Amino acid sequence: MQTAAGAAANAAASAAAGKPGQAAGAAPAEGARPQSLAATLLSKAPLTPAEQLPALDRNTLPATLSPAARAIANVLVNAYTAPGVPATINGKVPLVPGGAPDTTQLSKQLQDALGKSGLFYESHVAEWAEGKRSLQDLAREPQMQRFTQAGAQSAAETAARALNGPDLSAAQMINQQLHAHEQQRVLWQGEAWPGQAMQWEVRRDEREGRQQQGGREENPHEPVWRSGVRFRFPRLGALAASVTIVGEQVHIAVQSDSDGTVGTLRAWASQLQQAMEAAGAPLASLTIGGEGGVGGSDGQ
Repeated sequence: MQTAAGAAANAAASAAAGKPGQAAGAAPAEGARPQSLAATLLSKAPLTPAEQLPALDRNTLPATLSPAARAIANVLVNAYTAPGVPATINGKVPLVPGGAPDTTQLSKQLQDALGKSGLFYESHVAEWAEGKRSLQDLAREPQMQRFTQAGAQSAAETAARALNGPDLSAAQMINQQLHAHEQQRVLWQGEAWPGQAMQWEVRRDEREGRQQQGGREENPHEPVWRSGVRFRFPRLGALAASVTIVGEQVHIAVQSDSDGTVGTLRAWASQLQQAMEAAGAPLASLTIGGEGGVGGSDGQ
């Protein structure tokens, strides 16, 4: 009995090792290929015989999805984003009211448009835990507002919302967060002021190291931040401006589809350089050219 049991154990161990008759602890023969277990198809027959399946005719009711299945389908449809398309935030109201825009106010509104969008909520919670951000700031983000509204709802309101199906806004926000993290790009589109459409994109790039003047090599892992806006004005035409920040260097490039606008921008280039120096961010380069390709530069 013991001999038979031992032989069976040795046979099982040898089979697991991939070579009949080889002990479990023995090394495989030289040149032997490693073996692996593969899935085996046992049968293609359905679990229910075809003759036992119900007959289908024109009176057969169409298949319907459960509420949970419909919710999952909606999440999958809304989660799809074409490759290369950045996570997009749609502004609901103009950044500033009508009239001549105040640059300080516009800058603050742009900062809030991204900071309070909910895309960076978890990092803001971490800052709040470290005492670097107030609870009032968190209360302005969608995740906190959703939590506050849910706590204020009555039982009847909660039941009514349940009948209308699950709230997919949280799932959509998570999808946007994941997409922004993957693409390293965020696009805001809306109105800068009433009637003036605007697109603003912020993205982070990695660059390859190269030799700087003086023999010092740049950090290949130093991030490159790019911020660009696009407008179309009645008189100036299409206008695009981008700011690139590499370490402590600031580069600005402006493009227009109007030769007259390009000439006007170049005439005011020195004022822009002086303003940037006064703000503590002197320009490393300033390029002004046509829309078809950045051409000549002033102050570069």
